[in-house]
Amino acid sequence: MSLYSQMGQHSNASTVSQELNRPSNIATISSNASAITTSILVLILLYQIGFRFVVRYLLLHDRPPKGLKLVPGPVSTIPFLGRLHGVNAIAPWKTMHEFSNQYNKIFRLTAYGQMHIWVRDSKIAKDLLVKRAAKYSSRPAIAAIPGAEKGGQYLALNELDDHWRMQRRFAHTVFTASHRNNYHGIIQPEAKRMLYNLLEDPTDHFKQTDLFTARISARLCYGNASEASRHSRNAHEFIPQISPTASGPLMNIFPFLIHLPEWINTSKRWVRERRESERGLWVSELERVKRSLADGTAAPYSHARTYFERLEASKNNTGDTPADFGFPESEAAHAIGMLGTMAVFTIGGPLYTFSLVMTLHPEWQDRVKEEVDRVVGSDRIVDLSDSPDLPVLRACIKECLRWKPPVPLGVPRLVTEDDDYEGYHIPKGSVVHIIEQALSHDPEIYPEPTKYNPARWLEPEYPSYQEPLTVHPRLMGFSGFGSGRRVCPGIELTEAELLVACGSLVQNFEMLPNVDPKTGEKVVPDPENRNSNVIGGPTHFDFNLQVREGRAEKIRTMYEEVKDQLG
Repeated sequence: MSLYSQMGQHSNASTVSQELNRPSNIATISSNASAITTSILVLILLYQIGFRFVVRYLLLHDRPPKGLKLVPGPVSTIPFLGRLHGVNAIAPWKTMHEFSNQYNKIFRLTAYGQMHIWVRDSKIAKDLLVKRAAKYSSRPAIAAIPGAEKGGQYLALNELDDHWRMQRRFAHTVFTASHRNNYHGIIQPEAKRMLYNLLEDPTDHFKQTDLFTARISARLCYGNASEASRHSRNAHEFIPQISPTASGPLMNIFPFLIHLPEWINTSKRWVRERRESERGLWVSELERVKRSLADGTAAPYSHARTYFERLEASKNNTGDTPADFGFPESEAAHAIGMLGTMAVFTIGGPLYTFSLVMTLHPEWQDRVKEEVDRVVGSDRIVDLSDSPDLPVLRACIKECLRWKPPVPLGVPRLVTEDDDYEGYHIPKGSVVHIIEQALSHDPEIYPEPTKYNPARWLEPEYPSYQEPLTVHPRLMGFSGFGSGRRVCPGIELTEAELLVACGSLVQNFEMLPNVDPKTGEKVVPDPENRNSNVIGGPTHFDFNLQVREGRAEKIRTMYEEVKDQLG
């Protein structure tokens, strides 16, 4: 060490010694020592609290009452957050189906501290959702849409409260009346418009599928289809926003993200702006119907008209006139708008799946074609009255929903009371999911479940066969539409739209694979290309939609006959 270095060290040591002897520095050091000691004590306390929390969580969280046991399931990747690895974000229903096989039809997973119970057995589903409906009929919160389970904004997402009961009664009333009146002649004209649009542009099949369902929904809800495109666009944004999958906001998987500001969590702005636009659309549509009733230009039927007529009759207290539905106009806007929104994807998905399976299975397309040609002829399109004579068509439609369920994970139920099921503890606050992908692929009921095979509904040797074929197969009672108190109120509308649309497509067009111009080989669409929404269907695929010989002029003539009433 150099002399200069030793001198420097000596000088610094002397300086430090002098500084330490100053009273102010002694006080400062004493204060710092006290602060350090306090910080250490706080850290030790926090460590103990955190350690105890972790220990208590690991040892006591979800501990069942004495005599009961927890539903088994795979180990979480991280306590509290849940299992983060191994779940297919694009097709989570596949992972849940695999787990359900591994854990004998029922298992649990933790997600952000909440227990989720997953079921793949129809008997367990019936026992919980039907026989114990009082405990299993509410809905959990959706992080990305705060308050969706309260206040009557979204019937399908609402908890089991008075808003749900009033809107459910309203939905039952309007759908029953529509079914009784063959949906007021709305479906057939819209099918003719769809056929005409496909004739003009056969490549526009994906968009026309959605617009067909959106126009029918808009006309049933408001008597007018002028805003059908907006209704369709809202549905395209709403369904991903309620999806806890790759297509939805990350908030639905990690709810704490809702507390971040919009400039960080930009999906909050996406949700907010959609809800503002949605409310504007629904309120303006309801107000338009109200004005048209006042000036005498209202459509003969709409859900909105039914609401206003019942409301007026109740105010007039005209004796045996039925009472109103119990909710104000502000809630009616959401009640009616939600019925229209949900019908877009729940029907559009299976309709597009039908085009897919007809392309993949020409043998079934030929069978449907033969049946429709024989029953309906060439001068008109399929009508609801043809249904008893079209079992092959109905079988092909139902097999679409079984083979590729539009709601593969089911719609979750919130458990509102502690329950025990066959020795398993199902705690209050947990969420139950019926895995429709698993139910509809149960090999005991559906042999070779991954195979698209409508014969399982038509031939007696299959367990799913029912008689008579003038009635069966049909969608009523099918597991994909839910069960118990939360069964879908629009099953018959779904049946009606699909019967007319699917039958008319096969009657007027051929659905063929494209051909590679270089190799001459068929380019077959991949049936696994589906969106990951909670309510989904095939993504856009290319196929060759060719009008059948002699049908082009028929389509144009039928469209001209209804063009004026379509608006």
